[in-house]
Amino acid sequence: MSVARAAVASAVARNRIKRQIRASFQTRRIGLPAVDIVVQARTAASRASKPELRASLEWHWQELIKRCAVH
Repeated sequence: MSVARAAVASAVARNRIKRQIRASFQTRRIGLPAVDIVVQARTAASRASKPELRASLEWHWQELIKRCAVH
């Protein structure tokens, strides 16, 4: 897993975002479809709080589940 330096300049922020992605994925992986997943952090992620990151990731996991269920 990697977060682009161009999107998030601070190493501390990049590592915080990676930890949040990893933790969120671990809690949701049972319900996720068997597909390869790429999470691209945006610049706004470096300014987001932990609850905001979790909420955004949860929304994206739900969207992934919905889109894969349709196909």
